[in-house]
Amino acid sequence: MARGTRLAFVVACAIGISCAAAAPAAGQNPWRVQSADGKSWVQFGLLAQAQGEWISTPDGTDTAQNLFLRRLRLVGGGKINDKITFFIETDSPNLGKGLATGRKDETIFLQDAILTYSFRDEFQIDTGMLLTPLSHNGGQGATTLLNIDYGPYTFLYSDPTTSKVGRDYGVQARGYVFKKHFEYRVGAFQGARGTTATKPLRVMARAVWYPFEAETGFFYTGTNNGARRILAIGASVDHQDDYKTVGADVYWDWKLKGGNGISAQANVVRFDGGTTFSTLPRQNTWLVEAGFYHGASKLGPFLQAAGRDISGAASIDEEKIVGGVAWWGSGHRFNVKVGLARLTRDVGPSRTQFIIQGQFYMY
Repeated sequence: MARGTRLAFVVACAIGISCAAAAPAAGQNPWRVQSADGKSWVQFGLLAQAQGEWISTPDGTDTAQNLFLRRLRLVGGGKINDKITFFIETDSPNLGKGLATGRKDETIFLQDAILTYSFRDEFQIDTGMLLTPLSHNGGQGATTLLNIDYGPYTFLYSDPTTSKVGRDYGVQARGYVFKKHFEYRVGAFQGARGTTATKPLRVMARAVWYPFEAETGFFYTGTNNGARRILAIGASVDHQDDYKTVGADVYWDWKLKGGNGISAQANVVRFDGGTTFSTLPRQNTWLVEAGFYHGASKLGPFLQAAGRDISGAASIDEEKIVGGVAWWGSGHRFNVKVGLARLTRDVGPSRTQFIIQGQFYMY
């Protein structure tokens, strides 16, 4: 093991041990305040993902090395009454990571701002800065990822539509019908407004069928570590002016005997920016990932593969494969993941990436 790799391993383990020692017992949150009758409450939280990364430079002649915070988020949310809930969080992605300018990234911004009015389970209204999932992977919360990160092509639509990591300003109807076996989401969003803000609004729709348990939260999960039995079969469509994107996905998260579990998903998305977003050429993207959770040791190997096929004779297609193992010390509250990735392209050298990440989350 190279000297830099040994250093990263020591740093990640040190962070992990300190986080585990500081984490409260499951189900407890000392940063919660509620009314005397318990019907109204507000609570705060924190997400910190400390990461060490070694990745080949694009020309393949050297290795970029970084110790940084992949995500640092301040989280808040609450319940005003039986009908109204809210959720808000900031994000500092890649905090401290080296930039091409030679300086370190210190960006911070508002990531989510969700206000939900629940008439009933079958009909809810979400408004604010909302995640617009074109796939199950794109609708997951970053705190419950099976892999170290999202798929490399999950949020390709973000820059053209002026979204923030898949988030856009708008309003959507969401509900769970037929005894919660069917989920729908239909919304209108800002999208790219143009210099005079005269472009048509962006519209999105999603449908999911749950033969067994349903996921009824705003964010989807990447794994429940052997705690649930979920099969979700979904499809999405996204449209603004001449831009149109469609996707289909399957998510399987299954509880096994002995406290074990298995998680897997497959997503296919066809992006087409059309004349509206010329920077988003027509392309097909795919993602598959799977992992196993061993309850006794809290260890879980995982594997993710993704690729993109861009239309046109001069296109440069690519694929990325990531494999590794996670230690779920305290589930999603605290875990450590180690992974090795390989990125291959039609043109240029392949790139290798080694990552160690420790996550601490409380909310």
